[in-house]
Amino acid sequence: MGRMHEQYVQLYNAVGVPFALVRQFLADRSLPALDAPRRIGVDWLREGDTHFDIDVAGLHLVKDVCFRVADYADVPGPLPMGRIQLSWEPVEHEDVYPVVTADLEIEPIDDRRTMVSLLASYQPPLGRIGAVVDRVAMHRVAESALRRFFEGLLVELKTNAKAARA
Repeated sequence: MGRMHEQYVQLYNAVGVPFALVRQFLADRSLPALDAPRRIGVDWLREGDTHFDIDVAGLHLVKDVCFRVADYADVPGPLPMGRIQLSWEPVEHEDVYPVVTADLEIEPIDDRRTMVSLLASYQPPLGRIGAVVDRVAMHRVAESALRRFFEGLLVELKTNAKAARA
């Protein structure tokens, strides 16, 4: 059986926070979302096992995962840009659950705003059966969980920026 195609989730949003401040928050790891979130989904759980928490259309799934956050890196080039690599790896049943990898990227829009992007990918598990399940439902589930993580991160950026200005 051949390899199935990778699936992608791309999320992006402009935040009213200067690039230098966003860069500082990411480089210093001062955002709780990047401090190994224990739960991605409905809320954040900071103690006990790590979970991937998904709630879509009344379906509630929780999966143990290992969340990894690489160090912040400036991307070489003519324009300022930064990146942090992230991954969510299943603790058990790696053959049934996908490994999700992502790049969290930032770049300035102007003096006051920064574009924040999350570019994630995963390989549906279980071959052709997994590809069908992914097309029918799991891609939406994965996108919803990643969207919750991303939106939580954006809230933290804005909250930290507000506190830094005070």
